[in-house]
Order: sequence, then structure tokens, then C-alpha cells
Amino acid sequence: MKILLFGGSGQLGFELKKRAKDLEFEVISPVTAEVNISEAEQVSFLTNLVKPDVVINCAAYTAVDKAEEEPEKAYAINRDGARNVAEACEGLGIRLLHISTDYVFDGSLGRALREDDVTNPVSVYGKSKLAGEEAIASILGGKGLIVRTSSLHGQKGVNFVHSMLKLFQERDVVRVVDDQMMSPTWAGWLAESLLDFARLDCGGVVHASCSGGISWFEFAQEILLQASKHFEGRALAKVEPMSAAELNRPARRPTYSVFDTSRLSDLLGRDPLPWKAGLAAHLHDIGIA
Repeated sequence: MKILLFGGSGQLGFELKKRAKDLEFEVISPVTAEVNISEAEQVSFLTNLVKPDVVINCAAYTAVDKAEEEPEKAYAINRDGARNVAEACEGLGIRLLHISTDYVFDGSLGRALREDDVTNPVSVYGKSKLAGEEAIASILGGKGLIVRTSSLHGQKGVNFVHSMLKLFQERDVVRVVDDQMMSPTWAGWLAESLLDFARLDCGGVVHASCSGGISWFEFAQEILLQASKHFEGRALAKVEPMSAAELNRPARRPTYSVFDTSRLSDLLGRDPLPWKAGLAAHLHDIGIA
């Protein structure tokens, strides 16, 4: 199976390319300098040239706080780019797997979120990603699968796990938000799930995260616990809770964005990986286990 992958240089794209080789997928993944998904002609030309069996779009503007200052850039990639990819797929009758986010919700329901729950993004980033979802749905309908995920972390790039490991060694105390709930999701597990979805004839929206709902504070505590053996004999920071209001970031985050992953389990025939196991796999990948 031939896959055209946009956004292959990010942490999810990295994991996809790493696993695809072992599963006999052929992956063509241009870098941004070659193809910018916000440029419709570039996307159309490459898609027509490659003629893949499926397109996976991991490309996104993900600087959540910075998006508040430069919304035009966020919308150019997250909305217009998604539309361009969907139109290219529609023209050739190709399936699209598109990565979206829990930030399309405000989290006010206080329970696990289902695919059909009403969206209400509270940040420019979330609004731009929802606009991308809507563009794909209007163009592709059932030929597009929108895969929403949550709190992604993996071997490549900047993420919460890598930030915590650095801060644990530099500070005496690390304060972390304890009033926002989510599901930490290992990029390696999500990549495997996406390759399985590539083989399936399914569309619509699916929630794909590792299982279990925790706060960022609890996640930081577990990172410290699992990594402590690697740093044995060295003084590491103490983790303390704080509120989102105290942190006062430019962009608001969902207060509760744990996913109901029932549809994912039905489609793949298995339950998601527990978040602690995902963290352990990530730490193993970077030599901390």
C-alpha cells in the first residue's frame, strides 16, 4: 500500500515512517520546503504525481499559545491546508486520514468525550483545527477519517515528557497544572493505529488516545517516577500542583478532554494502550527506562 504522508517530520510522522517499513507500506513524505499544504497547487500536483492509495495528513500548526498572536498562520495550515489536501483526495477518489485534536472541545462536560459531542473550541488553535475538520467533512464525507488525539508525546521533537525530563534536572521545584484532565498518548501507539486504519474502509470521526484520564500534574509525577532509576544518585526536582489560572497562558485549554475510545476499539478490535505503558515505551525509546 502506498501512503502519501504530509507532516512526516513531526513526532507522529517520524513514528509512522519508522513502523511503515516493517509492515511493507511504501511511504512518500515531502518536507515542508518541497510541499506546503497551504498551497493548493503544490498539494494537487504531488498527489496526482504519487497517486497513493491513502493520504495521511499530520501537518499542522501546533503552537497553541503563539496562534493567539498569529491566527492567519494557524488557519492557513489547519483549515486551508486541510481543505487543500481533502480536495486533492476527492479529485482522485483517495481516502484521507487527517489528524485532529481534543482542543476542538472546551471540556466542560466533565466526562469522557464521544465523537458526536458538541464541539466548542476555546482557542485559535482549536478553532482552526475544527475549521479543518469541517472542510474535510464537507468535501470527502465518508471517504475522510478524522482522527482526534490528545496530549501527544514521542521520541522526536518537543513535547511535555521531554520538557519535564529537562526541568527535573534543572530546578528544585517544578509546578504543573492539576485542574486540566487529558489522556497522554504515545505517538508510537497512535502511528500503529493509523496504519491499521489505512487498511480499513471507515470514515467520519474517531477518538484515538491511550486509555486513562489524568491531570498534567499526575502525568509529571509518573514521568518522574518512571525516569528516577535512570537518574539514580542525582537530585531531581519536586513536582508541585498549580492551577491553570495561576499559569495564565495566552490560550485557554480544555478543562476535561479525556476521550471515550469505544469506536476505536470497535474498529480495530482491541482496546487502546494504557497511558502508563505508552510513557514507558517512550522512555525506552530515548534510553531512559
